[in-house]
Amino acid sequence: MSIRLTSTKGASRLRTFYAGLGFMLTEYIAPDESSLRGAFLQRKGNPHDIVFFAGAGPRLHHFAYLVPEVHHLLRACDVAGSLGYGREVERGPGRHGPGHAMFVYFRDPDGHRVELFNTHYQVIDVENEPVRWDPADANVSFPWGLPAQRSWFEQATAFEGQAITAPGTSGSPLTLERYLAEKA
Repeated sequence: MSIRLTSTKGASRLRTFYAGLGFMLTEYIAPDESSLRGAFLQRKGNPHDIVFFAGAGPRLHHFAYLVPEVHHLLRACDVAGSLGYGREVERGPGRHGPGHAMFVYFRDPDGHRVELFNTHYQVIDVENEPVRWDPADANVSFPWGLPAQRSWFEQATAFEGQAITAPGTSGSPLTLERYLAEKA
């Protein structure tokens, strides 16, 4: 399982805290070396166990669960449709840039986002350098297929009793809405 969170405290500060607990940085999203937007951290040899993105927060973006094969993602979509939850398939199937996993995102009955994904690569050598992804590169969001809808970037689950604070700066991801408007 992996978890993605957003925080106004920034991915850099949280990365430092978790590195002190033994997590290693495997991949990160930054336009340059001084402006970290996202940090992918791991403890057990896969590319990420916990991911932090700078953004309005603190909030939980999604939980992710590993499935063994790509056809299980399609089967999950078929099962969701047959049970009347087809409209809860929020994004995908598709492929991520960071991690290179195939994925599909759903909303559970309480509205929380859940990702099913596969194809972890292994990060066994502690001397491997983390991979930097440039947010201006379209392959960061989606190497193929369509980009995520705006709600995927903006909506997340708030933590009870925690005020959500807007970040000092915000990016402008390529959303499905913007992509379709530019294609028209």
